[in-house]
Amino acid sequence: MRILAALVLGYYMVMGRVGAEVGDNGATMPRVPVGMTTAARSEIDNALGISLNDALTKSDATDAPLRHVTRQGRVVFIPEGCRSVEQPYDLVVHFHGAPTSMEPSYERSGIGGVLAIFNLGIGSGKYEDTFAQKGAFEDALVRLGDVVADLCPGASKKQRRIALSAWSAGYGAVWKILDRPQLADRVDAVLLADGLHAGFDPEHKAQRQINPLIMAPFSLYADRAAAGEKLFAITHSSIATPYASTTETASFLLMQQNVPRVSQNSQGPRPGMTLTSRADRGNLHVQGYAGMDAPAHCDHLHAMGETLFPYLRELWSRKAPR
Repeated sequence: MRILAALVLGYYMVMGRVGAEVGDNGATMPRVPVGMTTAARSEIDNALGISLNDALTKSDATDAPLRHVTRQGRVVFIPEGCRSVEQPYDLVVHFHGAPTSMEPSYERSGIGGVLAIFNLGIGSGKYEDTFAQKGAFEDALVRLGDVVADLCPGASKKQRRIALSAWSAGYGAVWKILDRPQLADRVDAVLLADGLHAGFDPEHKAQRQINPLIMAPFSLYADRAAAGEKLFAITHSSIATPYASTTETASFLLMQQNVPRVSQNSQGPRPGMTLTSRADRGNLHVQGYAGMDAPAHCDHLHAMGETLFPYLRELWSRKAPR
């Protein structure tokens, strides 16, 4: 609970840049020079916290769950054991969220493959800075492949399908990854739990008009999801924020797709969650919930196994791997 309390504290104190309108969290990363020099790779290692120097506990178990925590607290979780990674495997990379909540939800989901959890600090700025660096996400995939192969002798180092998920400030990493078209092509699905924020158009801040340039990577991905090419699933609370709230950003995407919200009034997966609206087109899904406080925000992390992971399980169960 201490980890979760620290993470949610960042939501109410400082979300990060949010389009450079809210302020920084003081964790600016130096830019990596083109060419990925040794020094640059070391900088990314420090930011990602997945190093080949980590002591790994190898396993010969074929179907027992396997979990590795790096020295900087990054988590690699293989719920179905080494047998599931003998061939190229599916990978879900989650940004921001207590492993004690994420791992059980993921295991219950039946998605399989590998779950990697990155907690880089409070606020979205650290996630943005880290994954804005050229080659950072690609390097993370390589390092994750190395860790899996070291954990499971004979495991593949290649990922088959990749999904990104994030809660709260973790959206900053997803934003920067999707902002590179070649990476957006590589990503099969995006799942956001109460975390998509944006700044306002400088000329229309009083009217709370969202800056479309900030939202562009998400808008393009929503286009592809609505057409059935990708999966984009979002849950949001009703928390009001000085920058564009998760309700406002979800509504922005739905307006662009001309997808109406359908009013709901039903019990959500957790006692404090009430589903108030939903919208669906193709593989674009938005679930809106009541709740305007910290517990309501945390509910979206705890409920991912019931709200967001089922979309991914259904997609990957019917879609042939590339």
